Amino acid sequence: MNRFDPWESIGFHCSLTYRTFVSAFEKRLHKTGIRPAQFFALSHLTALGPMPQAELAAYLTTSPVSVVRLIDRMERDGWVERKPSPEDRRIKLVAPTAKAEAIWSELTDLMKEFIDHAYRGISEDELEGVKKTLRRIRDNLDT
Repeated sequence: MNRFDPWESIGFHCSLTYRTFVSAFEKRLHKTGIRPAQFFALSHLTALGPMPQAELAAYLTTSPVSVVRLIDRMERDGWVERKPSPEDRRIKLVAPTAKAEAIWSELTDLMKEFIDHAYRGISEDELEGVKKTLRRIRDNLDT
């Protein structure tokens, strides 16, 4: 009987790499006062713009209840604000605050140093190949 070998799965390698990535990044992030979950939320909000809580939960691959708690803490700490959607007043959009935007340059520098360290010894062509392959896998899975 053929058994599934997780080591043959790109998803398994992505999962292991992600866990290592987050763990190593958390150590560097500690001095900023931002937690990894907050960083990833701000990353999505900065890259994609204000969005409903449910959409943010989907991007963070966590439950809507967990995201509500995360947003509550981030709102309390001044990192995000909830604003009514211009299209539908019943929907609240989560948006980064001026405080979050001000620290983003510090986080950007930290992230650039971290990425340089993580990608050490890997050529630009190799990195682009990985990104292209992962995009293709996402596209295949989305259809």
